[in-house]
Amino acid sequence: MIAAAQAEIQRARNLLGHMPEHANRLIQFLNTKTNEELVALEIRDMTAMILTIKRVLTMRTLMQNLERKSEDMQVEIDSFMERFAVLHERGLPSLVGNNEHLLRQDEYQLRLNKHVSDQLNVSSSTSVEKALPSGQTLYNNLENLFYIEHEVKHLFIVQPNFYRYTDTYETLRKLLRHQLLEEQWWQSMLEIL
Repeated sequence: MIAAAQAEIQRARNLLGHMPEHANRLIQFLNTKTNEELVALEIRDMTAMILTIKRVLTMRTLMQNLERKSEDMQVEIDSFMERFAVLHERGLPSLVGNNEHLLRQDEYQLRLNKHVSDQLNVSSSTSVEKALPSGQTLYNNLENLFYIEHEVKHLFIVQPNFYRYTDTYETLRKLLRHQLLEEQWWQSMLEIL
């Protein structure tokens, strides 16, 4: 979603160009004219005209909000991935699947269970001792797994919620639906200015 947001931000930025500065000047210009002067300029409804011009400012605001929200999301993702990288170095299986996307929770749970059973099988099959393992031997074999379990619990100190994701997605949808003025209409307004 962040890639889609970045693409839409760039598209909006290119589409807007210098329109926001011109929009502010046009609104100021229209607000200083009398009704007679507006009729002479062939503007019948100043309020409707200003609301139409404000679409540019609305699009700029949506673009800036989406940019800020997607940056905040990226910071949270990077922070999570940094914490997870430490666990990965300690032996936790990767969160990323073959398609370079994050695994779903159920898929990752299967991968994690397989990893734990492999660790237990390796430790029991390579054991030279055929007798029952002592407490220290068992602890040594499972120490890494205990560490990982402890760290995974602390990885999610705050339960994840999807507010940021849904908020960013809603802003992206609003920006995608937002329509700007036709170029010809905009040029005619700039000629009046």
